[in-house]
Amino acid sequence: MGRAPFKAPKNRYVQAGIRRARDVLRLRPFGPNDIPAVAGVVRESLRENYPATIYLDIHKWWRDGFIIGENEGRIVGFIAGVNNAPYNARILMLAVLEPHRRRGIGSTLMDAFLQQCALRGMRTVELEVRVSNETAINFYKRYGFQIAGTLPRFYTDGEDGYKMVRHL
Repeated sequence: MGRAPFKAPKNRYVQAGIRRARDVLRLRPFGPNDIPAVAGVVRESLRENYPATIYLDIHKWWRDGFIIGENEGRIVGFIAGVNNAPYNARILMLAVLEPHRRRGIGSTLMDAFLQQCALRGMRTVELEVRVSNETAINFYKRYGFQIAGTLPRFYTDGEDGYKMVRHL
């Protein structure tokens, strides 16, 4: 969709310049020591509170699909997905802390995730998003995701969700 493909270096760590020259986003794999910071991002950004074991399970299911974004040594966002069926990936969470939004961090994380999907030969990527989250819905649409259906009372607070799908 007009974006240059993401090319991961061999050491799996990435530094990407983002909107302001002094900001540097470092991408790296998730590790168990990241749980407190990732849980904080989830609480603030996604309004969810998951047990710590869920992050370990996601990490176990697909290590390369759980990517951390750091700025100045602090976790400011992440994307976590799994290979849930042959040739299919599912993004479980994509979140960026509020003060760090609109700086290209979500795009950098999505580019890295989609690159991992391409390397694994995935044909589709799916995700769920709150129906009220117009900013996220528009972000995903820019990446070629389309609304495939409504999920009644999908979130823990009872809000409906949209299932969105992108074919690679």
